Amino acid sequence: MSESGWDLFGRRLLQRTYQPGRMRALTLTPGPPRAAHLDPDAPRAVVRWDGQRWKLVAIVDNLAAAQALMRPDKPGPEPW
Repeated sequence: MSESGWDLFGRRLLQRTYQPGRMRALTLTPGPPRAAHLDPDAPRAVVRWDGQRWKLVAIVDNLAAAQALMRPDKPGPEPW
C-alpha cells in the first residue's frame, strides 16, 4: 500500500513535534490559543513533553522569561 506525500509529511511532523524533552510556552489568558507575539506580557505556563503527556515545568511572568527558561544557552542581544 502506498502512502501519499501528505500522509508522510503529517507523520514526520508529529514525530518532530512530540519528541521527549520538547518544551512549549502556553499563554494563560482567556479565550482560544493565540500566537505568542500577540500578547508578550501575558503570563505563560512552560510545559515539557515526556513521551506520553505534557507536564508543567513552571509558570512565568511573560514571553521573555519563558524563552529564557526553554532555551538557556541561546545568547541574548549583544550589548552595545
